[in-house]
Amino acid sequence: MSILNNAPGGMILGKAKSTSTRCTEDYETFRERIFEGLLPAQKEFCEDREHLILGLCAGFGAGKTAALCRKAVLLAAEMPGTVGAVFEPTNILLRDVWMRSFDDFLEEYEIEHDFRISPQPEYVIHTPRGSTTLLCRATETWNRIRGQNLSFILADEIDTSPMETANKAVEMFLARLRGAKNPQLCLASTPEGYKCLYKLFVEEGERPGRRLIKAKTTSNPYLPSGFIDSLRENYPPNLLAAYLEGEFCNLANTTVYHPFDRDRHWTDEVVKEDDRVFVGIDFNVGACFCQVIVRRGDEFHVVDEHYPQDTPALVKLLKERYKRQIEQGNLVAVPDAASRQRSTTNASESDLSLLRKGGFTVKAQPSNPQIADRVNSINVLLIANRLKVSNRCKYLIKSLEQQCYDKSGKPEKGIGGKDDVSGPVDALGYGMTFLAPLRRYQTGGSRIVVW
Repeated sequence: MSILNNAPGGMILGKAKSTSTRCTEDYETFRERIFEGLLPAQKEFCEDREHLILGLCAGFGAGKTAALCRKAVLLAAEMPGTVGAVFEPTNILLRDVWMRSFDDFLEEYEIEHDFRISPQPEYVIHTPRGSTTLLCRATETWNRIRGQNLSFILADEIDTSPMETANKAVEMFLARLRGAKNPQLCLASTPEGYKCLYKLFVEEGERPGRRLIKAKTTSNPYLPSGFIDSLRENYPPNLLAAYLEGEFCNLANTTVYHPFDRDRHWTDEVVKEDDRVFVGIDFNVGACFCQVIVRRGDEFHVVDEHYPQDTPALVKLLKERYKRQIEQGNLVAVPDAASRQRSTTNASESDLSLLRKGGFTVKAQPSNPQIADRVNSINVLLIANRLKVSNRCKYLIKSLEQQCYDKSGKPEKGIGGKDDVSGPVDALGYGMTFLAPLRRYQTGGSRIVVW
C-alpha cells in the first residue's frame, strides 16, 4: 500500500480537499445510526451546532459520557481532516472512563478507527466524509495543548477538577479553537457545587453562543434496577439535588444563610430621589464591597452593589452615583470598624477619614459586631421575609447561596478580590446590624411569686 493512500487529496501546494477514509457508509445513514436510541437531552446535546460553548449538566447515570462519545464522532464527521480533542480531569480517568467507554462505543457501532497509545493517546476516526484525529488529554495538564489548532474540544466531568484548573483550562480551550470554521467547545459534568459550569452558564448570565442542557438521572430508562433507590437511600437531600436532578446546589452540609431563596427574597426596587440610602461597606484590597440599602416600610431592600478597587475610588463612585442623597445629607455609610486604623491604598490616611471627607454621614461603630450577630440579624430578616435583594447584586447573591461554615464552625473567609465569598455578606452584615440590630434580653429583673 502506498503512503499516498492516506494523504489528503488536492494540489501539492493547495488546501487539502479531503482525507482518505476506510468508511464506506454514506453520511446520512452514518448520522442516523449515531442518533438512534438517544435520550431527549442527549439528542439536544448532539444536535446543537449553533453555540460555541455547549454544556450538559446531568446527574449520575444520566448518559453524559455516552453523549460525549456520539458528539465526538459527529463533530469528527462534520470536520474531516482536522484535529479535535477530548479531556478528562486526570490521566487515570482518561484511561479508565473515556477510553473504555469510547472503545466500547466504536466497537458497538462498528466505526472504523485507528488508535495510538504513545507518546499520548489519540484516535483517528474514519467517517464518510474523511478521517479526523482525536487527541486524548487530561484537564490537569491543560497548558500542554498550547500551540494546537483544534476544530472541537470535549471535556468530561469538568466540575470535578479544581475550580482554578477548570477555569484556566476553559480559557485555553477557547484560545485553541481555531482549526475550523464552526468550532465548538462541549462541556459535560455532574454539578459539583457552584463551580465551572455554574460560572459559565449561570453566574455570567445569558450570553450569545452559550447554552446549558440539563438531564436527570430518572430520565434514563436503561439504568440497573434499584440504582436510583440506592441513591435516595444513601445521599442527603442537597446531594440528591445535584447527583439525581442535575441541579446546582451547595454540597456542604450547612450554608451560613440557609433561609435565602433568590426567588422569594427578590426585589425590583431602585433608589428614588428622596430616599435615605444606607451603604454597608467592607474594605478589602482589590475590591471594597458596598451594599446599597433602602427602606420600604418595615422591609429592607438591597437595590445595588459596587466593588471599587480602593477607598478613593469608592468615594468617587458614591459621589457620582448618589449626588442628590449627598446634597440632602441622606447617604449614610456604615463601614467596617477596622477602617479607623487601616487604608486600602497603603496611605497614611485611614479609610474612615476618607469617607468623612467625601461628605457622607458615617456611622462607624467602635468595634465590629460579633460574627454570630451579623449572621443572625440577616437570617432573622430573611426568615421574616423583610430582606430583599435585587438581581443586580450578583456577588451578594452568590455569597448568600454559597458561603458555608469552615471546620472551626466559622463562616468561610475568602482571599480578597471580587471572588471573595465573604466580602459582600460582610458589607451587608455591617449595614443590617446598624439598621436592624438584634435585641438583647436579660434575665433576673422580674419578680415572680409562685404560690
